[in-house]
Amino acid sequence: MPGLAKRLRDRNAFAWNFDPAASDVATWQRTTLAAMRRALGIETIATPLATHLGEWDDGGLLGQHLQLNYSNGETADAYLLRPATEHPTPGILLLHDHGAFFSIGRQKLIRRPDEPRETAAPSDDWATRLYGGRHLGNALARRGYSVLCVDALGWGGRAGTGYEGQQALAANLMQFGQSLAGIVLREDLEALAFLKRLEGIDPECVASFGFSMGGARAWQMAALSPDVKACVSVGWMGTLSGLMQSGSNQLRGQSAFYLLHPGIAGRIDYPHFAALAAPKPALFLSGREDRHFPEADAAEAFRQMQIIWDASGAPDALQTRMAPDGHVFPVQQQDDAIDWLDRVL
Repeated sequence: MPGLAKRLRDRNAFAWNFDPAASDVATWQRTTLAAMRRALGIETIATPLATHLGEWDDGGLLGQHLQLNYSNGETADAYLLRPATEHPTPGILLLHDHGAFFSIGRQKLIRRPDEPRETAAPSDDWATRLYGGRHLGNALARRGYSVLCVDALGWGGRAGTGYEGQQALAANLMQFGQSLAGIVLREDLEALAFLKRLEGIDPECVASFGFSMGGARAWQMAALSPDVKACVSVGWMGTLSGLMQSGSNQLRGQSAFYLLHPGIAGRIDYPHFAALAAPKPALFLSGREDRHFPEADAAEAFRQMQIIWDASGAPDALQTRMAPDGHVFPVQQQDDAIDWLDRVL
């Protein structure tokens, strides 16, 4: 990291961070959210139309292959998996990880029994590698949740040219004042609007849920949208200064572009961004052996977040946990997270 970047890191004061000596938490949230939405260009969010591409039955679960048509002209493949019931169900916007693996997106988390061979094998391999051999979306649906998972720009049906192609994609978007992170954010918010308005979804019981890059996307949804009533974020939290260290993904010019928002850069730190969600119920998990998010830095971010949830009058609504693992989301942790969702939703 060049000396200039180090000096900028060490001198930055994050003008939009919560300061209890300057404001109460409600005023801070109101003014900061307004400024954030302006800076990110998300003051209004469209609800995308969907094209039905197919469906399947999986032992009491009903699946649909959809194509969402976003307001920016992009289309994205999505899987919607829901219990076979006539009663309204809670909805989960399930956000897939990065993992430097691009040929599948939605299939990382939802497995249809008739998945084509070319995506079935990597889907199963990915579940084994990071999720204890289980497809999280299927597990959520069997617990009574309707689950929507959409290919983010660069994955699955929208796959580009792999790891090296990320930087070119980000650079091309910058030519027009767009950021890769901003595109993903807007599309996630539109997918959330679609999910909330689906027939059979209880609009007061919608949550965001994700691991790794999906975890970061999940807390951004909770912070920026009143439609998210609860959030589970696994494997993505730290302070900027703690993550701007040698070897961190934040210093690389590839996957980092999916988390960098130029309009708010240097104005608000990650834990304060996430804490704009307070006093909503939120569960954050981080691995003690996670090389991407060192334990000490994750713990410091959790400490800062807890101060804001305390100030919001809902100290117990925030749950932060350190797991013994690395950058994985095993089955027992999944079950614990779903149990927590059952309680808060």
